[in-house]
Amino acid sequence: MKYGKLPDVKEAFKIYRETPHGDLEEKAKSKLRRMGHKIISREDAPEWIKRTGSPDIIAVKDEEYVLAEVKPSHRLWRYSQAKAQLILVTNVE
Repeated sequence: MKYGKLPDVKEAFKIYRETPHGDLEEKAKSKLRRMGHKIISREDAPEWIKRTGSPDIIAVKDEEYVLAEVKPSHRLWRYSQAKAQLILVTNVE
């Protein structure tokens, strides 16, 4: 399979910023599945998760839960302004 030229950093960020939220979410779910996690619905989540809000993704593996919010990079500044703890996951192809 022949691949085209890789975009430079500026173009890569432009592509990332313009990717719809649903596409980013699907990429994150796919990555979690490849890592052995099971994606579950909010309705199937434990009560403590339901009380935390509505994360974009809820996954479980070995009785450990992952709650994921999917955000394009240009929107992360709001979280840093709020001094929220973040785990930044990138390259989720």
